[in-house]
Amino acid sequence: MRTRRRKKINGILSLFIFFICAFLLTIFVMYKIEMKVVPSLQEISHNRSMAMANEIINDSIQKVMAEQMPSSDTFLIMNDKENATYSVNTQQINLFCTNLNKKINTAMQALPNERILIPLGAASKTNFFANWGPLIPFTLMPSGEITSDYETSFVTAGINQINYKIWINVTLEIQIVNPLYSEKISLTKKIMLVDTIIGGKVPGLYFSAGQN
Repeated sequence: MRTRRRKKINGILSLFIFFICAFLLTIFVMYKIEMKVVPSLQEISHNRSMAMANEIINDSIQKVMAEQMPSSDTFLIMNDKENATYSVNTQQINLFCTNLNKKINTAMQALPNERILIPLGAASKTNFFANWGPLIPFTLMPSGEITSDYETSFVTAGINQINYKIWINVTLEIQIVNPLYSEKISLTKKIMLVDTIIGGKVPGLYFSAGQN
């Protein structure tokens, strides 16, 4: 009886030790996989999110350009033709920035319906396994405010010629949401709006914004 009971206890103890070892081994393997897989998935989702944010900005720019159909004359006011004196049309530029913000905001509101699906095999960074495995979903959410502002420059381009430039700086934030991790991405893009040559007398040129 004692021998049987001892064997039974030893069997239960061995089984318990086996399960403990299996549990610890599973945790160790999962930890190693997470250390290798999660950073790779973070990098892939980050790059795809940046590409999507770029696409949103580019599409919004095209829509505003199509609606307003601006030209260099739209954003530039000639104050004195004889002395070639110009000023920046801040009203039109601010209107452009406002419309651009609205377009981007509309596109951003649709982000929760967009999901980035990355095959688990893509974490291996090998072409053979790139499309293998279950799809890991990453949801994009708008985060923070959308801002757009402009910068201008007048640069001498030759005798009585000025290279006039105006570009828009657009900044937006998106958040990647996934059970594995969460990340906020800030993207600032510089978009050339006007790049033209103005002929006239250089000394008479000034900015209405106070820049000489």
